[in-house]
Amino acid sequence: MPKQATEKRVVIVGAGPTGLALAGELALAGVTCRVLERREHPSAESRALALHARTLEMLDLRGQAERFVQEGFPCRYFPLGTRQARLDFAYLPSRFPYLLIIAQSRIEQFLEERARALGVEVIRQARVVDLAQDETGVSIQVEGAQVKGAGRSWTERASYMVGCDGVHSTVRQLLGIAFPGSPNAVAVTLADVRLPAMAEPQPLGHFSDKGLMLAFPFGSSDQYRVVLYDYERAGVPVTEPVTLTEVRAGLQRILGTDLGACDPVWLTRYRSEQRQAEHYRMGRIFLAGDAAHSHAPTGAQGLNIGFQDAMNLGWKLAADVHGWAPPNLLDSYHSERYPIAAQVLRTTKVQLRLNTARSLPLRVLRALAFAVLTPLPAVQRLLSKRLSGLAFRYPPPVGEPASRLVGRRIADGSLTVQGGHATRLYQLFQDGQFVLVDRSATAEFATIAEQGWTDRVRAVAATSHEIRWPFAMLIRPDGYVAWASENAGAARHEDAVQTALRRWCGEPNHPA
Repeated sequence: MPKQATEKRVVIVGAGPTGLALAGELALAGVTCRVLERREHPSAESRALALHARTLEMLDLRGQAERFVQEGFPCRYFPLGTRQARLDFAYLPSRFPYLLIIAQSRIEQFLEERARALGVEVIRQARVVDLAQDETGVSIQVEGAQVKGAGRSWTERASYMVGCDGVHSTVRQLLGIAFPGSPNAVAVTLADVRLPAMAEPQPLGHFSDKGLMLAFPFGSSDQYRVVLYDYERAGVPVTEPVTLTEVRAGLQRILGTDLGACDPVWLTRYRSEQRQAEHYRMGRIFLAGDAAHSHAPTGAQGLNIGFQDAMNLGWKLAADVHGWAPPNLLDSYHSERYPIAAQVLRTTKVQLRLNTARSLPLRVLRALAFAVLTPLPAVQRLLSKRLSGLAFRYPPPVGEPASRLVGRRIADGSLTVQGGHATRLYQLFQDGQFVLVDRSATAEFATIAEQGWTDRVRAVAATSHEIRWPFAMLIRPDGYVAWASENAGAARHEDAVQTALRRWCGEPNHPA
């Protein structure tokens, strides 16, 4: 019997920030997409609440950043907890030199509204119970709410499936993908409360021999997210409810004052885990976000890394569905994103060990590092870029000479295109295509891109600009440089740009 024909669409499991961001990317690229979510209603909890500069830049690539910025509170520095030690985001070479504090519930709301506006269908109370795949697609057994007369049990069929269903991912478990690692030793307490004693909204951090506290303002009022590594409560089971009395006592022990903490909105306790899936791809099924990696909350990385997973995978899946993906493009999702998460796991593990250090030698080491090394401008630039995600780089093509910019994120900047129109570089990415910036006098490289790649590449002849860019560069939809030439003479070889276009954008619609 012939196999069931597979509709050219993608099914995403999980309507958190990663799944919704991915759905929006796919829909923008013209791919039919359905999101399955086991929860009945969107979350009303703040949960993860920080967007780093690189995530905001990626939202800016799609014209979405302003809505988030207007909603959130920009923290200009990250407190380190010792004698005013901090990471100053003013060192970031970005339009967003801050950490944006915004509740995850609002992030999900904005992402879902955009995805739905682009045609994405979000089905709630839908639980994946089994799956199977073959050479033509994926079949997913679903139970839950009734959908279009299908009853409470039905089968989804799609070209691809992506598990964005969290640390306890059903998709990962059904695939049998190992998730090695271990739970962290320290339970963390989170509390969204008012802190009337804070004179003005600003981040606060403090170490003592009793633990660590951090506080981040939600806005112009005295509403704060309080994070407590309280040694006295470190071994409490996560199932034990958190009370305001416990939060105030923890603040008093660590900080010497409870800051008048009152009016709790959300209280929780959890023990994070340091884990990473061995494979991000198994055939036609992928993992992204917390389903692929989990780590300590130090540095507020989790939501951001998941969002960046989505931005990396979205255009690649769309390329394959539309039939122009070059060989190994889908495999590059694992090869690019796995090392990034592994690096974050290593960094957060070290940070957590320092943050929760009780021994005198480690506490002295921490104090010296924060007092002597951290204030240095070079250290500030390095650490703030790493924390914000601006420093991440993907490996250049193996065995080929590459510009120093290849694999790096491209900073935004102003340019003037033919006709004298002034624009920002990031505004050219709102349709989710590649962008080829051509600074040659004759626009020869833009002309080549227009000979068969116009459905996936926006070619721009830039006659002037205010920042130093290469002579020519091809930039991926997620804002990373795919190819660049910083030498006018070398860049004039027609073969160079055609090779780059074929490597990243597939074969032209007709011979170039």
